[in-house]
Amino acid sequence: MSLRHAILGLLTFEPMSGYTLKSRYFDKSVAYFWPADQAQIYRTLQALEADSAVSSETVENDKRPNQKLYSITGEGEQELRTWLAAIHPPITQKDGFLVQLYFARMLSRHQILRVLQAQRDTHRQLQDHFDNLVLPAADTATMKRQVRFGGLTLDYARRRERMLVEWLDACIDAVQEWPEQENA
Repeated sequence: MSLRHAILGLLTFEPMSGYTLKSRYFDKSVAYFWPADQAQIYRTLQALEADSAVSSETVENDKRPNQKLYSITGEGEQELRTWLAAIHPPITQKDGFLVQLYFARMLSRHQILRVLQAQRDTHRQLQDHFDNLVLPAADTATMKRQVRFGGLTLDYARRRERMLVEWLDACIDAVQEWPEQENA
């Protein structure tokens, strides 16, 4: 997945400025599994425009600064459809916490438990967040279909966080049962 394709997908909803794309759409959906800051989004919009995947128009405004609205082009939609239909191999995710856990033999049991409990607390907060997240009501056929697929990604987030909390609880239980080791 790339930020490029996330932006193209969001632009299928409506033409929008980079700010609107980030604040109204990206931060409330895609950012949960593909985070990006405003600068990355603007750089990607510029690259998409240079590749003719999006076009832009400047909308003049008397009361606020002018806005640059981006729209997906036919070329951009074809690129997105091709990418969506492709079979992508799973990627190995970088996870600093798993590196920490892998070498945790160098810590005392107290230190290991502190790290594990902090991770568990973080994932419990995420679990609560996703459990309380409500998808918006859909008023068009396109948005009804989008909400269905948004629901599948939300289900993934909920299951992932539940699994991580359960796994971290098991890790904590296992470490608590091990005899105290000397500090490294």
